Amino acid sequence: MNQTNEVQPHNAAHAEFVMPVKYRSYRNDPNFQINFNVGRSRDISVEGLLLAVGKHNPVNATLDMEVELPDGLSAYVIGKVTETVDSLVNGVMYHFDRINFLKLDKEAEDMISKKILEYIRKKGRRP
Repeated sequence: MNQTNEVQPHNAAHAEFVMPVKYRSYRNDPNFQINFNVGRSRDISVEGLLLAVGKHNPVNATLDMEVELPDGLSAYVIGKVTETVDSLVNGVMYHFDRINFLKLDKEAEDMISKKILEYIRKKGRRP
Protein backbone atom coordinates (compact mmCIF):
# COMPACT_ATOMS: atom_id res chain seq x y z
CA MET A 1 0.00 0.00 0.00
CA ASN A 2 1.44 3.37 -0.97
CA GLN A 3 1.39 6.09 1.63
CA THR A 4 2.07 9.79 1.31
CA ASN A 5 3.72 11.02 4.47
CA GLU A 6 7.02 11.99 5.97
CA VAL A 7 9.42 9.18 6.74
CA GLN A 8 9.25 8.33 10.43
CA PRO A 9 12.46 7.94 12.46
CA HIS A 10 13.24 4.63 14.16
CA ASN A 11 14.98 3.75 17.41
CA ALA A 12 17.84 1.58 16.07
CA ALA A 13 21.26 3.16 15.58
CA HIS A 14 21.15 4.43 12.04
CA ALA A 15 22.82 6.81 9.63
CA GLU A 16 21.09 9.20 7.29
CA PHE A 17 23.51 9.32 4.41
CA VAL A 18 23.13 8.50 0.75
CA MET A 19 24.79 5.41 -0.71
CA PRO A 20 24.17 3.62 -4.01
CA VAL A 21 22.31 0.33 -3.69
CA LYS A 22 22.05 -2.19 -6.51
CA TYR A 23 18.95 -4.34 -6.23
CA ARG A 24 16.83 -6.86 -8.10
CA SER A 25 14.28 -9.60 -7.46
CA TYR A 26 15.72 -12.34 -5.28
CA ARG A 27 18.03 -14.85 -7.00
CA ASN A 28 20.38 -15.59 -4.08
CA ASP A 29 23.26 -14.40 -6.28
CA PRO A 30 25.73 -11.75 -5.09
CA ASN A 31 26.99 -11.17 -8.67
CA PHE A 32 25.54 -7.84 -9.90
CA GLN A 33 26.98 -7.66 -13.42
CA ILE A 34 23.69 -7.38 -15.36
CA ASN A 35 19.95 -6.97 -14.84
CA PHE A 36 19.78 -4.84 -11.73
CA ASN A 37 18.33 -1.50 -10.66
CA VAL A 38 20.16 1.23 -8.77
CA GLY A 39 18.58 3.13 -5.92
CA ARG A 40 19.92 5.27 -3.12
CA SER A 41 19.74 4.66 0.60
CA ARG A 42 18.44 7.49 2.71
CA ASP A 43 18.61 5.84 6.10
CA ILE A 44 20.47 2.66 7.05
CA SER A 45 20.82 0.50 10.15
CA VAL A 46 21.96 -3.10 10.70
CA GLU A 47 18.25 -4.03 10.58
CA GLY A 48 17.47 -2.51 7.19
CA LEU A 49 17.34 0.61 5.08
CA LEU A 50 15.09 3.11 3.40
CA LEU A 51 15.68 2.84 -0.33
CA ALA A 52 14.87 5.61 -2.83
CA VAL A 53 13.51 3.88 -5.93
CA GLY A 54 12.19 4.98 -9.30
CA LYS A 55 9.28 2.55 -9.04
CA HIS A 56 8.07 0.83 -5.88
CA ASN A 57 8.79 -2.87 -5.42
CA PRO A 58 5.84 -4.93 -4.20
CA VAL A 59 5.42 -5.18 -0.43
CA ASN A 60 6.74 -8.55 0.79
CA ALA A 61 9.04 -8.86 -2.26
CA THR A 62 12.45 -10.33 -1.48
CA LEU A 63 15.45 -8.57 -3.03
CA ASP A 64 19.13 -9.26 -3.64
CA MET A 65 21.00 -6.06 -2.78
CA GLU A 66 24.53 -4.77 -2.94
CA VAL A 67 24.99 -1.81 -0.61
CA GLU A 68 27.93 0.33 -1.75
CA LEU A 69 29.53 1.71 1.40
CA PRO A 70 32.05 4.55 1.51
CA ASP A 71 35.73 3.75 0.98
CA GLY A 72 35.00 1.35 -1.90
CA LEU A 73 33.42 -1.28 0.36
CA SER A 74 30.23 -3.14 -0.54
CA ALA A 75 27.95 -5.56 1.28
CA TYR A 76 25.67 -8.22 -0.22
CA VAL A 77 22.40 -8.52 1.69
CA ILE A 78 19.01 -10.09 1.16
CA GLY A 79 16.10 -7.87 2.09
CA LYS A 80 12.33 -7.83 2.19
CA VAL A 81 10.15 -4.85 1.26
CA THR A 82 7.98 -4.09 4.29
CA GLU A 83 6.48 -0.75 3.28
CA THR A 84 6.31 1.70 0.41
CA VAL A 85 6.31 5.41 1.15
CA ASP A 86 5.99 8.51 -1.01
CA SER A 87 7.66 11.52 0.60
CA LEU A 88 8.03 15.15 -0.36
CA VAL A 89 11.72 16.11 -0.08
CA ASN A 90 12.71 19.68 -0.95
CA GLY A 91 9.56 20.09 -3.05
CA VAL A 92 10.10 16.87 -5.03
CA MET A 93 8.08 13.66 -4.54
CA TYR A 94 10.30 10.62 -3.94
CA HIS A 95 9.37 6.95 -3.78
CA PHE A 96 10.91 4.94 -0.94
CA ASP A 97 10.77 1.27 -0.06
CA ARG A 98 11.48 0.31 3.54
CA ILE A 99 13.62 -2.82 3.47
CA ASN A 100 14.28 -5.18 6.38
CA PHE A 101 17.42 -7.26 6.05
CA LEU A 102 16.67 -11.00 6.01
CA LYS A 103 20.26 -12.12 5.53
CA LEU A 104 23.25 -10.05 6.52
CA ASP A 105 26.53 -11.87 7.05
CA LYS A 106 28.79 -10.90 9.93
CA GLU A 107 31.28 -9.08 7.69
CA ALA A 108 28.51 -6.99 6.09
CA GLU A 109 27.00 -6.25 9.52
CA ASP A 110 30.42 -5.14 10.79
CA MET A 111 31.00 -2.87 7.76
CA ILE A 112 27.57 -1.25 8.10
CA SER A 113 27.93 -0.87 11.88
CA LYS A 114 31.33 0.79 11.44
CA LYS A 115 29.97 3.31 8.94
CA ILE A 116 26.97 4.07 11.18
CA LEU A 117 29.23 4.67 14.20
CA GLU A 118 31.52 6.93 12.13
CA TYR A 119 28.46 8.88 10.99
CA ILE A 120 27.14 9.24 14.57
CA ARG A 121 30.55 10.37 15.87
CA LYS A 122 30.96 12.88 13.05
CA LYS A 123 27.41 14.18 13.47
CA GLY A 124 27.98 14.65 17.20
CA ARG A 125 31.07 16.84 16.70
CA ARG A 126 30.69 20.58 16.87
CA PRO A 127 32.43 22.75 14.28
